[in-house]
Amino acid sequence: MTRSGGVSSVGQAADAAGAALAAAGCVPEQVDALINVGIYRDANLVEPAVAALIQQAAGIGLDYRRGDVPCLSFDLMNGACGVVNAVGVAASLLADLPVGHVVVVSGDAGSGEVEFEPVGAAFVLENCADAVGFGGVHVSAGDALPDSQGVTGASGHSSLTVEMRAGTAELVEHAAAAAREALAADGIDASSVVLLCGKPTSDFAGELAAELGVGALVTDDFAADAHTSALTAAFVSARDAGLIDRPLLFVAADGGPTAAAVTYRGVGVR
Repeated sequence: MTRSGGVSSVGQAADAAGAALAAAGCVPEQVDALINVGIYRDANLVEPAVAALIQQAAGIGLDYRRGDVPCLSFDLMNGACGVVNAVGVAASLLADLPVGHVVVVSGDAGSGEVEFEPVGAAFVLENCADAVGFGGVHVSAGDALPDSQGVTGASGHSSLTVEMRAGTAELVEHAAAAAREALAADGIDASSVVLLCGKPTSDFAGELAAELGVGALVTDDFAADAHTSALTAAFVSARDAGLIDRPLLFVAADGGPTAAAVTYRGVGVR
């Protein structure tokens, strides 16, 4: 579920989490873990973890009863790739929780020179005997370290800029490598999948789809970069278009360059 919000990443992520739980028929007391992959921090907040604030705002796991296992909440920040990484972590958690539920949330907002679409997104993961579900997570990344640049003047002791820009060609190269590994590992032909990806550059999605030779391409409907919420928003678009009856391929790419990919097959999809 996605929800366009304002300047508070906590508020919009909490709203999205509540909507996702309601759509999944899951009450807050059934949530075992909440993973926040958003990178935006309201008012440059350092601590506590933003995930804990989202958990509180969404009313998840606030009442402890004897014998209950408290809801675990934590931040997992890896830019646009964070949501794919969270799927891998959630799969490990759910392997030991046969009837467990994990909520993955995100929410970014514009700041400085980088303007992200103010969108909160969330989805609920659980075990399902009737679906193959997600495959393994595959990643590809460059090995060059970015240069840090200090800021002079009055703010010199409190600011640090790290340039991690990557062009479309580099992003597509790593995204395609991760995607091909995911497809090969799960025995899925690229021509049969629906590619779900974000838009780190204007040409990225189209060039990646052409490189992989996928059956269909779906991105989010937002004008600006939805960043950590892009894949969730793309899934909502694919669902609304009736395209989730096929294998799905989630691919994210971000500066570095770095990319991550994972396949998904829902109920009745093999």
